[in-house]
Amino acid sequence: PAVRVEDANGNPVAGIAVAFAVTSGGGSVSGAAVTTGAAGTATVGSWRLGGGTNTLSATADAPGIVGNPVIFSATGTSVAPDYDLEVRYNGGTTPTAAQQAAFAAAEARWEAIITTDLPDVAIVIGAGGCGSGSPAVDETVDDIVIFVTLSAIDGPGGILGQAGPCMIRTGSSLPLMGAMEFDTADLGSLESSGLLDEVIVHEMGHVLGIGALWSLLGLLADPSLSGGLDPYFTGAQAISAFDAAGGAGYSGNKVPVEDTGGAGTADGHWRESVFDAELMTGFLDAGSNPLSAITILSLADMGYAVDAAQADAFSVGSPFRAGPPGPEIPLGDDLLRLPVYVVDSAGRTTRLRPR
Repeated sequence: PAVRVEDANGNPVAGIAVAFAVTSGGGSVSGAAVTTGAAGTATVGSWRLGGGTNTLSATADAPGIVGNPVIFSATGTSVAPDYDLEVRYNGGTTPTAAQQAAFAAAEARWEAIITTDLPDVAIVIGAGGCGSGSPAVDETVDDIVIFVTLSAIDGPGGILGQAGPCMIRTGSSLPLMGAMEFDTADLGSLESSGLLDEVIVHEMGHVLGIGALWSLLGLLADPSLSGGLDPYFTGAQAISAFDAAGGAGYSGNKVPVEDTGGAGTADGHWRESVFDAELMTGFLDAGSNPLSAITILSLADMGYAVDAAQADAFSVGSPFRAGPPGPEIPLGDDLLRLPVYVVDSAGRTTRLRPR
């Protein structure tokens, strides 16, 4: 915004001090004290808007001014700081350009889904603090760092990848550091089938806490690995999304969680017999594996701010099947069971939560 100071005849007046000030809306200005130039104008350095209606005044410091002050009005949209997910390659086989592109795409996908910045945390940990071979870290983390290792795990098939958090914040319990490991014996087949991108997005979801932190956050009921018969996710927003996606008539507990596959699959994924091709089941389907609003809103139940509009189209199958339909690729024990450190805002490890 700019103002022009004129004399009674409409001629510009130089050398007049003008003060700009935010009068409503919570925005801010830079370069607020300005003197008019030869053209009689004074321009504020910048005006950063807050949310909703904003006003800015410009007041000339001279007697007898008509129309003093000038009021500018604008409407702003509150924009939260971005969520920052950083991937770091951690030894092992160097990823190809195509593989790096797949990791970058997965990173961008989750950064678009999670909409709010989390508190920065200064951490100091020694080597091996976030899984075997992880480096020592002495830095401030915003918002999460994920170490990625490409190495031999168990040969073709079996475990394609494993992932999980290793550090969470005090209070919110949301992750600030984690690890992902991928079997080099499976990377080629995943790339050729076009499924590598989806596997990476899936495993990144586990580092963010999907499946990996449900129990710790009190969102998993009747876990099958503890003798339960019908494990389910209890978050209200995910339940609402499940009903909206066609699950209103489901007769079991909502939202149904996988009860087969053993440790690393059961209790950490959506139930395949109900969700079929949804990305966060424990099985990968040939073709499309949509990331549903149910999954995105489960993150909201965990404490993240999310954009549910980023979800893929998805509906729960009907009638509900007793078993998985058609051929699938089991992701197989893909929850990486690392010790989870709870870290406070000053970077102190307050306690260790075994997984």
